[in-house]
Amino acid sequence: RCSTYIVHLLLVTLAHGSLLKENELNDECLQLYQDGVSAYLENNFEECVNKLETGLKKYTDYTKALQNCRVKCKEDAEQADPLYPVDIEHMYFYEQTIRNTLCLIKCRKDNAELATSASLSPQTEQVYEDQKPYEYLHVCYFQNKKFQKAASAAFTYLVTHLKDEAVSKSLKYYSTLPEVDMASIVNYEAKDHVYLYMHGVDAYDKKDWKAVENNMEESLIAYLQAEEDCRALCEGPFDQGWFPDLVPSIANHYTFSLKCKRKCSAKLNNLNGQYHEDLLPSHYHYLQYAYFKINNLKAACQAAASYVLFYPNDDTMRNNMEYYKKLPKIDESYFAPRPEAVQYVRRFTYEKRLLKFIDTEYNFKSVDKGGPVEQDCTQNYVHHKDISRLSKPNIELIMDSGGLNGTKRFVADGLLTHNQCKTLLEIATNFARKG
Repeated sequence: RCSTYIVHLLLVTLAHGSLLKENELNDECLQLYQDGVSAYLENNFEECVNKLETGLKKYTDYTKALQNCRVKCKEDAEQADPLYPVDIEHMYFYEQTIRNTLCLIKCRKDNAELATSASLSPQTEQVYEDQKPYEYLHVCYFQNKKFQKAASAAFTYLVTHLKDEAVSKSLKYYSTLPEVDMASIVNYEAKDHVYLYMHGVDAYDKKDWKAVENNMEESLIAYLQAEEDCRALCEGPFDQGWFPDLVPSIANHYTFSLKCKRKCSAKLNNLNGQYHEDLLPSHYHYLQYAYFKINNLKAACQAAASYVLFYPNDDTMRNNMEYYKKLPKIDESYFAPRPEAVQYVRRFTYEKRLLKFIDTEYNFKSVDKGGPVEQDCTQNYVHHKDISRLSKPNIELIMDSGGLNGTKRFVADGLLTHNQCKTLLEIATNFARKG
């Protein structure tokens, strides 16, 4: 059984390598990562650093250019005057979509990072979003006697992999080296808001209220921009696996994108390995007190009201607002929440309700042998045939040959455990070669 499994593993790896050759030949970021890992395995540590650093820079440049294009084109399309003064059959939406698309085409052609690159594969995005290059890069830095960089690279990886014992031990060892200053270790992938927020908290502890205001306001702007950038990356391609009509196609792709966007705040709430679920609203908590201490009462009231939008039943902030109301020269109009907070909460609430509706209304678990079954909003009309043909009890048939437009084809869930699947993907991603 063991030898059969190994043969199967090798066949899957080779098959994945073939897919890389066909579909990812121009995916330079993935190739650089794989070349860096190969150099690491061959103890060619200088080449390892060169390949992995180049891959990280190319990925950063590509994603930043893509984010800028998508954010700018969306804004331009929304601000353009419509071709007709009345919105007939929701044509404003489609006109904006067409304008947005035209802008994206032009932006790609005019941008050096995007002009020669196709969309990145999901495998590539996963490798770099998981900070995998740093898992090898810290060792290669160390072998090249770049000890401070080694410590920072290890720390960067641990921010999103706190339980990795091997890298944790490496960082602990680096901290004992005289060449390493632990106070100077940085997270290479930290967004701007991370250190701004930390400086703001430090200023709060030191009662430097002006510094609290400056850092928290800048951090707030950086956080909101980082979330827009993250959401923009969720508007990439989506393989529907079938040929849907117009409306289901839009619904499927939008749901796929929306589920991705809802994960952005979780990514941004990681402060160098410490997760803060309330990171965004906490900005307003710090600001309301800092503004109060520097006697900017209107700004303090606005920040307090903004915080309450996120946590309506927070007793501490409610008590603060009652205290502010009793102060002289306080006007009721001061308690208007800030516009960006209102917009954020409204969007969050609507998206949450929409996803709940999708999960509830598209939850068709029963098998309908009489015709098409609409399973969910990202995996629609598929024919379910007799599932008893599959001998493994946990296997669920998702799509058969009819849905896949070919004979002897099917898609099923439950063939591998999560760990088995993860192992196969890890081997294939790291070691598959073209051809």
